Amino acid sequence: MSELSRLRGVVVPMVTPLRADARTVDTEAVGRLVEFLVAGGVHGIFVAGTTGEGPLLEEGEWCELVRATSQACAGRAMILAGVLTPGTATACHLASQAARLGADVVVASTPYYYPFSEVEVRRHLEAIAAAADCPVLLYNIPQNTKVNLPYRLCAELASRGPFVGIKDSSGDLDGLRQWLPRIRQEDPSFRVFVGTDHLADVAVLLGADGIVPSSANFAPRQVVEAFEAASRRDWPAASRAVQLVTRLMEVYDVRAPRQAGIVVGVKCALEALGLSVGPPAFPTPPPTDEERAFVAAVLRRDGFTLGGVGWSPRPDSNR
Repeated sequence: MSELSRLRGVVVPMVTPLRADARTVDTEAVGRLVEFLVAGGVHGIFVAGTTGEGPLLEEGEWCELVRATSQACAGRAMILAGVLTPGTATACHLASQAARLGADVVVASTPYYYPFSEVEVRRHLEAIAAAADCPVLLYNIPQNTKVNLPYRLCAELASRGPFVGIKDSSGDLDGLRQWLPRIRQEDPSFRVFVGTDHLADVAVLLGADGIVPSSANFAPRQVVEAFEAASRRDWPAASRAVQLVTRLMEVYDVRAPRQAGIVVGVKCALEALGLSVGPPAFPTPPPTDEERAFVAAVLRRDGFTLGGVGWSPRPDSNR
């Protein structure tokens, strides 16, 4: 089992670099992106998640992505592999390969499409855990799966087996405020990650172990700065960093609906910085010239130097 003390901080939900056909993983671009993220200080890399368009990847692409990311990372950050398929058999099949491909942790969502009961959700997650040869992080994103992972089930799963934590992307901060201390009391080692960009300080204040922000794909240093400042209780520095990250989230407004805007916006931002990661996965259309210009303008406004892999924001970017 991996050293889970490293499972903390900023875990970037990495986009999946694709070739021009929007169907094939670009392993060379994966390597360049991983170097950029590691240099930016991220603590973990989450592949085949929501921002990584995991549900749209075929098995071969999924395996190639996990393998290429792990090889490029070479142990410098934790590798988390998303298993976000609605069917239990497919999810278990992917989970069984994750450790062999280099993943440290499997991230398992609830089943979806049908309105599954709590009993059915439990059976799905327990089957994935039984198939995986590495720890499992639960993933709650009811706005996509239409199934909410209730606190009582998290607590039950945390009490046994390889379930080591949860990535909560529900956006329910009031609920998090209530159940996080309770699950901490029952299992202090259970890891809690908040799937937000602009709440690094709030997440730390509530007691979370880390955040999973899409903007860390193109602004890793800024997001890490926000989290680390909050962790050392330097609230003024954390507030300044969070304000910058919040402004950068405007790249998501490049396209509606919001989820498509996140993927397209992040990929446009990386391209503007000199790290081409290809188009979004089929069937999402590639960005237009107008959309690229919109994203570039957001980055330029907040002090980013465009066009080179070795970019760094100007000193005045944290205004």
